[in-house]
Amino acid sequence: MKRIKILALTLGVIIASGPVVSAQKIGTANLDAIIANLPEFQGKQQQLQQFYQDSIGSEYEQLYKEFVEKDSAMKKTTSPSVKATLEKDVSTLQRTLQGWQEYAGRRNQVKQSELFGPLVKKAQDALNAVAKEKGYTYVLQPDAFLLIPPSDDLTMAIAEKLGIKPANAPGAAPAPAAGGAKTPVKK
Repeated sequence: MKRIKILALTLGVIIASGPVVSAQKIGTANLDAIIANLPEFQGKQQQLQQFYQDSIGSEYEQLYKEFVEKDSAMKKTTSPSVKATLEKDVSTLQRTLQGWQEYAGRRNQVKQSELFGPLVKKAQDALNAVAKEKGYTYVLQPDAFLLIPPSDDLTMAIAEKLGIKPANAPGAAPAPAAGGAKTPVKK
């Protein structure tokens, strides 16, 4: 019986002195919208497209063109020896194209990180500053989690800190409809 009392007393002390649960503020921020609206984003996007066209795209297109030509010739030929040679070439080119796609994807990701890394850091630094100023413990990407009740959206505060107004953030002016048509307003 004495052991039970000691165990109960010890358990009570542990529970009473346990970590104090503090209120945590959770917010959301759409960094993708913020980054896409930074003034330097469009220039970086154009640089990435140019990089793809100049270094990755042209080589891939050349390999693909050769593949299509040999595949077409293989399907048209009736000579068994020529067909066997072309089948071997087509198979080799197909493996090369698959490898090239993986290689091109990696090169594109590296270039993307190189170009957009500073923009991401700039947005994250602004997010950290706003979260600290407003006392937020966690800031999540809005489409990553379902938060109930909805959390505070910090996107506009971060955009203001950076001097921009994201078009797809809450509170931002809606983008014009295609063709300049206006949507009717319900009354």
